[in-house]
Amino acid sequence: MEIIGILLLIIVALFALGIWQTIAAKRQHETVTTLSPARLRALVDDSFGKLFWAETDGPGDLNFRRRTPNGSGATISIDFETTADGKTVVQAWMSHWQSRMGMVASGGWGMAKKIIRKIDQATA
Repeated sequence: MEIIGILLLIIVALFALGIWQTIAAKRQHETVTTLSPARLRALVDDSFGKLFWAETDGPGDLNFRRRTPNGSGATISIDFETTADGKTVVQAWMSHWQSRMGMVASGGWGMAKKIIRKIDQATA
């Protein structure tokens, strides 16, 4: 009986982890920078390795889909918007994904946050 309780606890913990991951994956990340749009595009393009990421169509100015054997990779979209004071607002989010049982089942969703961190580091 004790083993069944432990297995049930593990299943509940994995389900909770899946929900947390889904919430984190669907979050949109944003930063404001003084870098030029051309420099930002080059920085983003360099961040996505051509072996694991393919350029694709999507809602952003730049869109990259994670290459996976079964085609279930997430698409990360990046938008650039110039403000009146000459700065650039950069937004990155997961715009397409596969889900199982209502939870994100696509790899590569953490790249949106990584791109924003890389831009922030290049600005500093």
